[in-house]
Amino acid sequence: MLVTWLDLAFVALGLAAVGYALWRRPHAREVAPSPPVTSGELLLTVLAAVPAAVGPNVLVVALTPGMPAMPVLTRVALLPSIGLLALVWLAARAAGYGRLANRIETGVWVGFVATAALDALRLGSFSLGLLPGNMPRMFGVLIFDRMAMGPTLLSDFVGGLYHYWISACFGLAYTLLVGRTRWWGGLIWGLIIEVGMMTTPPMVIAMDTGFFGLKLGKGILNGVFLGSLFPHISYGIVLGLLLERYVAHRGTLLAMLRAAWKRPTTTIAPGRGYAAR
Repeated sequence: MLVTWLDLAFVALGLAAVGYALWRRPHAREVAPSPPVTSGELLLTVLAAVPAAVGPNVLVVALTPGMPAMPVLTRVALLPSIGLLALVWLAARAAGYGRLANRIETGVWVGFVATAALDALRLGSFSLGLLPGNMPRMFGVLIFDRMAMGPTLLSDFVGGLYHYWISACFGLAYTLLVGRTRWWGGLIWGLIIEVGMMTTPPMVIAMDTGFFGLKLGKGILNGVFLGSLFPHISYGIVLGLLLERYVAHRGTLLAMLRAAWKRPTTTIAPGRGYAAR
């Protein structure tokens, strides 16, 4: 599966968006004061985490022997999860949960555009023969059940969108779990994603590389591992730089849960901001 003009177009548009975002806000924004934790915000946070988990894992499930295929999972899980996220975001905005709304929208768009930083190196690794396949093209033929027939322009486009959506889900998961951090938090997250990629069915089974590419018989410093590692480092750095600039509030999900446990739960009083219940 060769590199296509769609691959290059996704990268060009994504890098342009990254450049504009960094130019628009060259330094990290001031940290906004954290509002009181509410039961409604926590509930919506949990609901927002569902699409963040579904996006990448429908592929893992589809490529696990004996599990439903990608077309089925796209219809019954992936598309409904995107709709759920849109509803949660609208509900957060309507309820005045600015912290959650900011984390949802920032996590999604930053994760989406940061994929271009990954792909700029991934496509180079693929062109050099380090990676066994062009993943977005594979995603497209899986979604349309065209493995035997091969890709089309539509399957390439949808596969590219799904590839970028997976990264958007990782960005969303990070903001929901961790909130505002320094840029190196994104780098650590990118390395965690790399470990996940090297140990799950899309690479281990579908690409037949084994864990961390060890099936190639060249040790840990093999082309598959290195060809994937550096793109994920690039993704993590760009993700961290942008999240540091655009996520408004500090505070992990665990810290929010602790705060809700220790203090009386609060709720929103219409037109009056946060009020104790």
